[in-house]
Amino acid sequence: MKIDERISAFITELHDVRGLSANTRQAYASDLAAYADWGERNDVDLITISYRSLRGYLAELDAARYARTTIARKMACLRAFYAWLVDKEVIATSPAELLRSPKLGRRLPKALATDELQQLLEGIDESTAAGARDSALIELLYATGARVSEVAGLKESDIDFDSGRVLLRGKGDKERSVPLHPLALAKLTDYRDQVRPQLARTAVPAFFLSTRGNALSADGIRWIVARYAKLAEVTTRISPHSLRHSFATDLLNEGLDLRSVQELLGHANLSTTQIYTHLSTRRLREAYRQAHPRA
Repeated sequence: MKIDERISAFITELHDVRGLSANTRQAYASDLAAYADWGERNDVDLITISYRSLRGYLAELDAARYARTTIARKMACLRAFYAWLVDKEVIATSPAELLRSPKLGRRLPKALATDELQQLLEGIDESTAAGARDSALIELLYATGARVSEVAGLKESDIDFDSGRVLLRGKGDKERSVPLHPLALAKLTDYRDQVRPQLARTAVPAFFLSTRGNALSADGIRWIVARYAKLAEVTTRISPHSLRHSFATDLLNEGLDLRSVQELLGHANLSTTQIYTHLSTRRLREAYRQAHPRA
């Protein structure tokens, strides 16, 4: 079996057996395709490749000035692929087993100040169908901390308007139920009853629709958020992920425990959520310096 066929079988198993998201599968497929191209150009058998040759591939990525995060992702992909080959008894040991990812700087997420969020929401003209939709959309992002892909994949049946909860499908198709505050629920209800019927031209399962009646894509949602940030002249660079960060940071600032925030965000590991405690502590330190007479 050729390397391309083995890569194809690996990607298929990521979907059928492991249930990884389409985005993750696409990233793995892209990384392995680039790796296969490198092997062909350099006449390297990627099945029997040595650890030293594999390090040579990574050295080329570094020399080409790929970002450390990109190299780390490619290394994780190679480790998974070769571990799969071992599991399938294609090879006895993995040449990627000893690979060490580059150290990554810890990046604190960007979160919006309360006044910036207010500026963003007040800049939406809710008298139009698109504006009412956008207001409900942005309110949902901040109310739930949902990922943009989760909102793009949302269906009307995922929202329980009676109990005020929304079912979100995260990475690996893992589901979580997140509560909605009354304002967000009211805007979503208005969108469902008054606006969505105006936008719908055919039977489309997606809850949020474009002005053409199609499912609103993740890129479309990003464009909407960026557009209102520009209209509101908010200086902070805002994306849907900024609203997710704001959701987590504000809940921690108000005293919600870390485990609960982890569950609401859909993080598999608590360590991923803990980055928000650093951001929360930094804000507390800044507030202390401004408020304390001797600070």
